[in-house]
Amino acid sequence: MAPTSDLGELEVELSRLLRRARSAQQRTAAQVHPDLDSAGYAVLVAIRDLALAGGGARGGDISDVLGLHKSTTSRNLTTLEELRLIERIPDPADARARQVRLTTAGSEALERTFAGRRERLKARLADWTADDVADLARLLRLLNDTAP
Repeated sequence: MAPTSDLGELEVELSRLLRRARSAQQRTAAQVHPDLDSAGYAVLVAIRDLALAGGGARGGDISDVLGLHKSTTSRNLTTLEELRLIERIPDPADARARQVRLTTAGSEALERTFAGRRERLKARLADWTADDVADLARLLRLLNDTAP
């Protein structure tokens, strides 16, 4: 186990990172659509991630992935649909259920913002060694994999 002083410093740095990440997520959401907030952006990304994993995206799946109440997810889905970033389609496995998927506009907007985000990250890490970048990725994966 790490010494207490190291944990204190880690806590401070993680707090700084999370504050910056929240601010960056809000800016990124606005790049996707001016009326999109960070919660809606998180739902939009979850829909994309579920689709990339080979599954359809149902409201309950999105709620589970993000740890949101189903009513919160439902409100966000309605907003995303109104912004024409997603569409609701019949669930092929259950005629009573609906899935959501990105529209072409939603997919293109996300890809533009992801490309911009990758370029900003690349610029911030330009002076890092490849080993340092790999170490950070490995440690973040370890931290994320042990999260409750």
